[in-house]
Amino acid sequence: MSGLELIGLLGTAISGVGTIAAGAAQKNAADFEAQQMDMKAKEEVAASQRDALQKKHEGAILNSRAQALAAASGGGAGTDAPTIVKLMSDTAGTSQYNADSAMYGGYSRAAGLRDSAKGKRAEGSASLLGSTLGAFGGMAKGITSTFG
Repeated sequence: MSGLELIGLLGTAISGVGTIAAGAAQKNAADFEAQQMDMKAKEEVAASQRDALQKKHEGAILNSRAQALAAASGGGAGTDAPTIVKLMSDTAGTSQYNADSAMYGGYSRAAGLRDSAKGKRAEGSASLLGSTLGAFGGMAKGITSTFG
């Protein structure tokens, strides 16, 4: 094997290793981005839980105020006052609906982020596979041209 052939083979090998390293770097970057999306998904769920608790708390405060106002007006504030009972029931229902909506929104956003993270991981794996196959193809072509 001549010195020129050896240099050609060395260049081919270095090019192949570089191509694989570039694919590995793309995969690592995609995995990191996917990890960030997973963390954001957890934050979305936690934030929606806090928001839901706040919505329920607001409903409880509204009901407490309605009951206090009804009692202060002399109109009754217990089960003997059907209007206040209906208003409080409606308020509790609305409060629960708002809390459930907040939770649904958080879970929905989290699911979207997890799906994006899954896609990003697949993209990274495809980049690594593509660069590996490209590197071996390039090395085979280089060897063939050196000895062919």
